[in-house]
Parts: sequence; structure tokens; C-alpha cells
Amino acid sequence: MSLRSLVSFFVIVVVVIIGDVLWSTTSNSDTANQNVNQGSSNKKTGGDVEDYELREFSEELLSKDTNNAARFVTVNLQGMTTSRSANDEAPLPLLSIDSKAYSIPSIEKLMLLYNNYILESNQNEVYTAQEKNEENDLLDTILSTPVMQHTRNFLIKKGKLGKDPKEFKDLLRAIWFGMYSRGQGRIGSSGFEHVFLAELKNSQVSGLHNWVYFNEEEKNKRANYLGYMKKIDLGNKGSILKYHFTFHDVDKPVGSMFIGTSPELEIALYSTCYILRADKICPLKMNGNRFIIRTFTYRYRGRNMIGSAFPEI
Repeated sequence: MSLRSLVSFFVIVVVVIIGDVLWSTTSNSDTANQNVNQGSSNKKTGGDVEDYELREFSEELLSKDTNNAARFVTVNLQGMTTSRSANDEAPLPLLSIDSKAYSIPSIEKLMLLYNNYILESNQNEVYTAQEKNEENDLLDTILSTPVMQHTRNFLIKKGKLGKDPKEFKDLLRAIWFGMYSRGQGRIGSSGFEHVFLAELKNSQVSGLHNWVYFNEEEKNKRANYLGYMKKIDLGNKGSILKYHFTFHDVDKPVGSMFIGTSPELEIALYSTCYILRADKICPLKMNGNRFIIRTFTYRYRGRNMIGSAFPEI
């Protein structure tokens, strides 16, 4: 090989090597940029929330629960039980509620929605203008409370909301009252109905995580408290209960709910955990007691909504 040919060969090799290095650098840079974009696609500015921030948030929220009804509620725990027990360890009703509790604005608005839903999730719901107005009234009532104002500010700080108040209301309406099908193509369910009322599907009890609704159903002999498994004390602001019950003579071995807390406190906690920790453990703390909330996403026709939400102790 001549000297000229040898030089030409080495020039070609060097060009190829430099080209490979440049391509690799560009490719890795694009991948890194893509990963950053994917990581931020589900959030605005503000970053992820830390566990301690969620615990501080929930403690602060409890202190702001001005519509708390615990002072009007007597809890009759009676006997302990297990999820497997067939015995009724609690012959008396779980709750005794002073009528003053029903004058609390958000509780009053909550109860107006009870006749808006069909119990069986495999039946189409009929959605009327009056029902939409009742949903709006409930949302407007809770959004005016210190609990929801603090929640909105927290989510803004975490980059999950803009500063337009309408954005928060629209988000709550979408995730709680957006309707979907749990089977057979029937539009018969929503996050609100599941959590704050109850559903029956395939002869199983689904949902029912609200104390006001449970008490109404037990008063009307449609629910029966069988005993408790665990209780967390929230001081003078209520409690969290893990318990066994039947609903329409269908057994639910394990249920859980807050007792005495306002509807806005529960919606605030569930919504925050859904927005920040959907389908993951959401660690909270109230009255010095640690517990978690679990929320599950239900995706229907391209939209994500709340499938379930409840405290776990």
C-alpha cells in the first residue's frame, strides 16, 4: 500500500470513529431529554411530594375541620371480631348521632345525593339536571371551607393545580362524579357513589366508606355492624374504624371509614392522595397516629377517575 493510500485509510477510520462518538452522544442526550419529559409529563412545576409533607398536610387538615361532627357522634364499639367470624359481636347499632350533625352544611348537602343512585352497579344511572345541581351545591359548599382551601393551596404549591379556582372544582367534579361502567357496558358507577354510598355487584358489597351513609343504612335495617377489628383515635375530631358488617344481607368481611369527620375532610384526603399517589400507598398522620389511604384509578373511555378510596389501619 502506498503512503498516500495509507494516509487516506487512517483519515477514513478517524472520521468514522468521530461520527460514532457524535451519534452516540446525541442519541444519549435525546434519550435523557425524553426521560426528563416523560418524568414531568404528569405534573406541573413543584416536584414530587415527600411522605413527611403528606403527614404534615393531614395533621394540619384535621385542625382545620370546622364542620367536624364528632361532638355529635357516639361510637358504640361493642365486641371485637375478625373478618372470618360469622358471629354478631355487636347487637346494638354502631353509631348514635345527635340531630344537630345533620344541620352541618356539607353533611346536609351530602345527604341530598343519596337518592340519586341505583344500588346495583350493573344498571344504567339516570342523570338529571336536579342531580347535577345537587352535585354543584355540594362542591360549592365544601370548596368554601378552610379544609378545601388549604387542600387547594397545597396542590398549587405541589404544581398539580393552577391558580384558577374553577380548575379545582372541575377536577373534583371529573374524578368524583364522572360516571363509568364496571361491567356489561352499563354506566352505573362513579367514585362518589362507590366511596360515599355503596354498590352491589355480583352479590358482593362494593365501597361504603362513609359514616353518615352507614348510619342511615343501619337505621333502616339495611346494614348491620358485626364488630370491630381496629380503631384509631382522632382525639375530639373522631376516629378511624376497621370493622365487619353486612349490607342488604351480604357479608363484607372488612370495611373501613372515618367517623365524625366532615365530608370535605374525607374528599380532601382522598383527592389529594389520588392526585399525588394514585394506586400507591399514601402515608398520613392525624392526632399523632400514622395510617395510610389507598386510592385506585378507574380508567374509562380515556379518562382517569376514582375507582375506590379508603383509609387503611
